[in-house]
Amino acid sequence: MTTGRTDQPAPDQSHLGRSPWLVVATDFDGTLAPFHDDPMAVRPHPGAVAALRRLAALPGTEVVLVSGRDVATLQQLSGLGPAEGVSLLGSHGGQRWQVGHDAPAGLDEDEAAQREMLVTGGRGLVAELPGTTLEEKFAGVVVHTRQASPEVALEARAAARRLGKRCGVQVMVGKNVLELSVLRTTKGAALRTLIDSLGADRFRRRSHRDRTPGHTLWFAGDDVTDETVFRAFDGEAAAVLVKVGEGASAATSRVDGIEDVAQLLTELADAREATEAARPV
Repeated sequence: MTTGRTDQPAPDQSHLGRSPWLVVATDFDGTLAPFHDDPMAVRPHPGAVAALRRLAALPGTEVVLVSGRDVATLQQLSGLGPAEGVSLLGSHGGQRWQVGHDAPAGLDEDEAAQREMLVTGGRGLVAELPGTTLEEKFAGVVVHTRQASPEVALEARAAARRLGKRCGVQVMVGKNVLELSVLRTTKGAALRTLIDSLGADRFRRRSHRDRTPGHTLWFAGDDVTDETVFRAFDGEAAAVLVKVGEGASAATSRVDGIEDVAQLLTELADAREATEAARPV
């Protein structure tokens, strides 16, 4: 169960226009794109995508999409990827496709076999529970309960946990989704690893906290899995951690929805472009 506050203020990102090194990271579904009964029919907010493209083109600014989607699907639906200067953390951080690097490798033999067990079990699960649907993903399956009754959704959660126990994986519970993946990581851990890899220097200092300057994080997310990011970076005073929507959260600020995220990103792009334009030639 998610713990945290429900009374966060609106984000204050006024200092980020001048931050020398900034990482702008965001969840996709529910943060950039509204939910849809067909997971492949979602479309991101055009203003948010335009702002992310502008930010990715600026010096000292890294842009990252962090999602439960696999990187190929995330690239397809967002229209963003390493070619546009945007790094992708897919499968809740289990896949990393960073700017300047090759696409991530596929599953190994054992992981592929484990995934097949999940697919077979997941198909049987949704066949018995009306209103549930199965999404087959790169590293596992997602049981969607958005169209199921509350009673069936509870039954689906119990069934998913039994399937996970049989297959040796944990169930990640999100908004009307139950995800089982053979890749074991979190968004927070994966984003921390990516940021720690930035700005490597000749002294080989391991943590970005030890480098000069470090990278400041801006992150927005709406789901339970995004709480791992809020918790991983909650000790960094300059970080802007934005909870999107309702519910208790470890984030430091909050907005109502996708329109607000698009506005924040646009204002951030405006501020950083203005700072860059004012630099002496």
